[in-house]
Amino acid sequence: MRCVRLLAVVLCATLGSMPIRADSPNPVLNAVFPPGGKAGASVTVSVEGLNLEGLRDLYVAMPKLVVTKLDAKRFRLDIPPETPPGVYDLRTIGLHGMSSPRAFVVSQRTEVLEAEPNDSADAPQAVDLDVVASGRIEKPGDVDGYAFSAKKGQRVVLECWAERIDSKLRAVLDVHDSSGKRLAVQRQAQGVDPLVDFLAPVDGVYVAKLFDLSFLGSPSHFYRLDIDTKPRVEFAFPCVVTRGQTTRVKLFGRNLGQEFVEVDVTPRPGSLPMPMRSCQMVGDFFAYHLPGSNLPILFGVTDVPVVVKDAAAVQELAIGSEVCGQLAAGDEIHEFSVTARKGEVLWLEAFGERIGSPVDLEVAVLDATRNEIMKLADDVDNLGGYRFPTNHSDPSGRFVAPADGRYTILVRNVIGGLRRDPRRLYRLSVRREEPDFDLAVISRRTDQPAGFNVPVGGRELLEVVAIRRRGMSGPIKVTAETLPAGMHCPDVWIGPGQDRAVLVLSASDSCPPFAGSLHLVGHADGRVRPVRGGAMVWPQQTTPSGRLTQEIPLATGPPANASLTATPAHSVVYQESILEVAIDIETAGPLGAMQLSALGQPRLVGKPLVVLASVKKGWICFAFPATLPPGPYTFALQAEIAPLNKTLVSNPITVEIRPARIALEIDPRTPTKIARGKIIQLRFSAERRHGFLGKIHTELTAPGGVAGLLSRGVTFVGQTETGALQVIATEDAPLGRQPFLRLEAVGTVEDQPLFRASRFVELEITE
Repeated sequence: MRCVRLLAVVLCATLGSMPIRADSPNPVLNAVFPPGGKAGASVTVSVEGLNLEGLRDLYVAMPKLVVTKLDAKRFRLDIPPETPPGVYDLRTIGLHGMSSPRAFVVSQRTEVLEAEPNDSADAPQAVDLDVVASGRIEKPGDVDGYAFSAKKGQRVVLECWAERIDSKLRAVLDVHDSSGKRLAVQRQAQGVDPLVDFLAPVDGVYVAKLFDLSFLGSPSHFYRLDIDTKPRVEFAFPCVVTRGQTTRVKLFGRNLGQEFVEVDVTPRPGSLPMPMRSCQMVGDFFAYHLPGSNLPILFGVTDVPVVVKDAAAVQELAIGSEVCGQLAAGDEIHEFSVTARKGEVLWLEAFGERIGSPVDLEVAVLDATRNEIMKLADDVDNLGGYRFPTNHSDPSGRFVAPADGRYTILVRNVIGGLRRDPRRLYRLSVRREEPDFDLAVISRRTDQPAGFNVPVGGRELLEVVAIRRRGMSGPIKVTAETLPAGMHCPDVWIGPGQDRAVLVLSASDSCPPFAGSLHLVGHADGRVRPVRGGAMVWPQQTTPSGRLTQEIPLATGPPANASLTATPAHSVVYQESILEVAIDIETAGPLGAMQLSALGQPRLVGKPLVVLASVKKGWICFAFPATLPPGPYTFALQAEIAPLNKTLVSNPITVEIRPARIALEIDPRTPTKIARGKIIQLRFSAERRHGFLGKIHTELTAPGGVAGLLSRGVTFVGQTETGALQVIATEDAPLGRQPFLRLEAVGTVEDQPLFRASRFVELEITE
């Protein structure tokens, strides 16, 4: 049997003449300039993007920020002096709702703006030290220059922020002396962003030049260039601390006055004003800022003890702990031992790429004779696809001890070089099989970045992505908390073994205007995890482009004037049975041709698509196979009306899948055609399963009733498992195949219908 079959039965209705409003345009924020400002100062920003008509406000995840509109696309931001330095999400609010985000940096340095012309060796822009210069490579081939004075031996750190703040710029940064001689050049030091650690050879004036690697340019090629002599913290060791405990750590960076600074850090909850990639949705983090430094750094947070790798050749680890180490030397190998009993299950997970470390980790397990038992896999699926890539190179795996004894865990970096590099940090988690999960919610748009805007009187559909960890395979429930007035968000279930589900938000006709954030939490196996927000950064890039957001944005959009309602025939569905879902479109105008599809249904059910004629009512049917694990699942329907550029989303459909109690099979020799006025025998078998011993009643059925075919149902009692239905085609039976025709079996206990199974019947009516 095919996993799914989707057709439609057309019921015609009298249609009005009022046209349906097309989908509201998607507001996309491409650039905000300048992309930052100093805490305690006022900054005037301009915004660029698509569908930003009717702008009235900006939304920034920053307490006490005052926003004043100046004109159509300019706003003044009064940044509170107590604002922690960091990178914040900024969005516009206008006629079409809230836009996609762009990064806005708050610093504690003097801020200057690029002043053109500064694109020649003879006319660089003069700036002081310890400033942040905001500029744009606005046209192909543009080169921006900044001149600064430095004394002999003075250490000046020049760092470009571009890719990390959502810019298209792939920057190259070089430094020249006053004669034009290049002294230093760098690209791809912090991801793809360059950093030059420059030591002035003599007293003099030096010029920093910035340009795009491919000599491209546009208003979206913006940047922030730090020209800094003050403390700059880049990473810490250890890089992970235990929740609720104060930990002594070493801070590494530049211009710290010494190799490192020791400080005490205590994890604190709250938003993270730092850029985070989509693969970092796993785990907890908090931001720490050293007073006087440029920006905060991220620490990992764990709920188990943290062990720092010491000088021992083989370091003993307790199961239920994390270790933090530095593979500073290129050929360095760290060894740890754990004691496990036969059959004991351990989950090993390493963090390297996901904490911004320049390593490609390899982790292996050896037995007492140092024979390799397993090597942890690093082939991680990209669950979020192009718009929210979750793949990374960090290895993880499940280890089952083959015997009582001590086992050795090896950790090494496969891309080590000849030079020592203290930035090569890693985390290694050694735990028992304690299921866990992490969640993020993203837009279903694949063509553009998007905000989450719910039309008044309509719905918006989002997608929840789940990363399952340490053997987590059961269902996950996602719930909305503290929804604004007039908003509704039914609970959704990510079914067993599934990695995504749809989340449907709706706004009543009387819902007041709203722009803020959405709070979602996931529940499974006694654990409660927050749902993080995710966003596409740029479409049509050569590599996937997505990141985490500080909040899950939520706003109301323009009113909707059409709706799609899905009504399932049952909320409990058995394996090897078919679910009938009635569809009803409410609108005052004609529809035109449309495509109806399912969104977020279980993978084993498939994802069919059908083109419908102009209808307002109909049905869709889903067949759930025996291989689909029992449990709750949530999905939805979508109707795309191409001529009107209109997309309707249904209410969520949640069903509980239960093990099959009846295995229904149609004899393959059953005729597939029947002539008008003729009779055929539809032979089948119905096997009872899982302890079911009651009656089974079978009959032909179809949504809205069977047309042109007569049949009397058959009831099985006792041990009977085979039978036949006599099917008669009437003289006026409609020619062609009967849509959604199926054989339905209903199992009864004490004459109460409890169990169902069904099979589609291929039957064509002929002359």
